[in-house]
Amino acid sequence: MACMKRLIVLAFTLICTAGASTALASPVYKWTDKEGKVHYTSTPPSKDAKPAQLPDITRGEVKLVEQKLVTCDKHGGVNCQAGSDSDGSVICFDGFKGATARYRFTCNSPKLEIADISELGDNGAFTVFIRNAKSVEAQKPVVNVKPPEGKEVSLKGPETIPAFGVAEFQYIPASPDKKLPKPTVADVTVSCANCPA
Repeated sequence: MACMKRLIVLAFTLICTAGASTALASPVYKWTDKEGKVHYTSTPPSKDAKPAQLPDITRGEVKLVEQKLVTCDKHGGVNCQAGSDSDGSVICFDGFKGATARYRFTCNSPKLEIADISELGDNGAFTVFIRNAKSVEAQKPVVNVKPPEGKEVSLKGPETIPAFGVAEFQYIPASPDKKLPKPTVADVTVSCANCPA
């Protein structure tokens, strides 16, 4: 292990000193001590020391192939029910298997978004429309509204939101004094049992 560390240090020293030698044009000296260990230094240890013969360090350029990401947008979207392709990527609804999205990142959870909020009804009721943007069913969705003043209120809606589906969540005040102002998107929080945390 100690020998390996010495080799690594020696290799690093060689690279650094060779680079310095090339960049600064100062010689690097090689000498062997009484125990047979080889040393490299930028100052000669004795008058008869001679510069070491070090290989030139060259630098090459490697051109990386530009990869174009292929999506399922033109193939009907991602079909998570089809499972993953043999390479771990998604399969599109039309059967296309050349998409680059990874199945385990794309198809493990739904993605709920606020699609719209209705105007207030005469009785103060309103509806929040939630869209599931993924092909995974959302289980036990919860939509809450936190008005600027007052307590957070849970809206009533379905137990699931299907893949790529839209669901309505309603608020109907129990009495006229329980009316809320029309919420904004910032007032609404959406979650579900299998949504990402």
